[in-house]
Amino acid sequence: MNDRERFQAVARFERPDYVPIFSFSGAPGMGGGCMKKTHDRLVQTGMPSHVGGCWHLGQGVRDLESWRHFWGTTGPMGTGFSLAWGAEGFKTTKKIENGFEIIESENGAITRQVIDNDITYSMPEFVRYPVRDRESWEFFKERSTPREAMPLEEMEQRCQVLDARDVPLAVGGWGAYGFLRGVMGPEGISLAFYDDPQLVHDIVAWCLEQLRKSSIPLIERLKPEIVCWGEDLCYNHGMLLSPSQFHEFCGGVYREQCDCARANGVDMIAVDTDGNIMEFTGMAESYGVNTIYPCEVKAGNDLFALRREHPDFLFMGWLEKECINEGNEQMIEPEIMNKVPPLLEKGGYFPNGDHGIQPWATYPNLCKFMTILHEVCDNPEGTFPRIR
Repeated sequence: MNDRERFQAVARFERPDYVPIFSFSGAPGMGGGCMKKTHDRLVQTGMPSHVGGCWHLGQGVRDLESWRHFWGTTGPMGTGFSLAWGAEGFKTTKKIENGFEIIESENGAITRQVIDNDITYSMPEFVRYPVRDRESWEFFKERSTPREAMPLEEMEQRCQVLDARDVPLAVGGWGAYGFLRGVMGPEGISLAFYDDPQLVHDIVAWCLEQLRKSSIPLIERLKPEIVCWGEDLCYNHGMLLSPSQFHEFCGGVYREQCDCARANGVDMIAVDTDGNIMEFTGMAESYGVNTIYPCEVKAGNDLFALRREHPDFLFMGWLEKECINEGNEQMIEPEIMNKVPPLLEKGGYFPNGDHGIQPWATYPNLCKFMTILHEVCDNPEGTFPRIR
């Protein structure tokens, strides 16, 4: 089997030759590299320095393929091009104040974060968001709307290159709540649902317009294996909005891209959301979503219960990332053995860490984790030293 066939076997509840350690960039678990300070820590504790996969916000990941080759992991390919571009965007200024980096945008947003956050990443403090009312939304929309679009002939030429792929292809969709939260903030959008629902509907209508221009044509032409988008609409106790609000404000975006994906034979329609997904899973499934990741452990998720309730759903992650941190090596084997074998027996499961590798991870612990996980998955890939 090649990567594409192996991925499709798991996604279709069939038996592959071996189960891949598959990851997305947004929540890569142990499969897709790590932030620079974490990467430095792994090298300091023994990982060969030639292993890539070092993430830097704003610059992406460096040499992901060498990480995947060394650790025996895989992931989807992207299209490598966009159908629309040329939005004017916003100028920003940065300054250091009281030991923090302050970023101010001409759209009015203010962000306060730790210095070197681009190579560490802790959650910034979003002091003020770019959209606060109708006036600020119109300014944001004007500067964010693409000005140019790719001609159909050029799109066809670029798509033809991807037709003979042997790796699963992912096309990005649009997260309705994720965009709303990103421009207004959780508190701002929660108030707007009640105080200015028309503004929210107008923002979502703009999202749908961009979806139809940027994603729908690619789904219809390429018939990818994966359509995925980010939302982060859950916290550690459940959803950040009510079911009725989700249906009213997000349902149309979900329905349009899920209907398109299903009509074009997409195997995995995936939503990236942190937090507790126990309630959201059924709501997402009602629109056609069939995957949620990374299924964080500390948020109280229970994939055994979700598998019983949603037998046709695909799951990813749910292995506690902290087990590879220094001093936690005794957690590794129980974490994998208590979860992965029974979930693999049911099918439709891609095992991995439940988010990303933390700066306290060590190379020996990651080797032990990957040794056991590869054994359970009958996965022969990777050149890393097997450590029990």
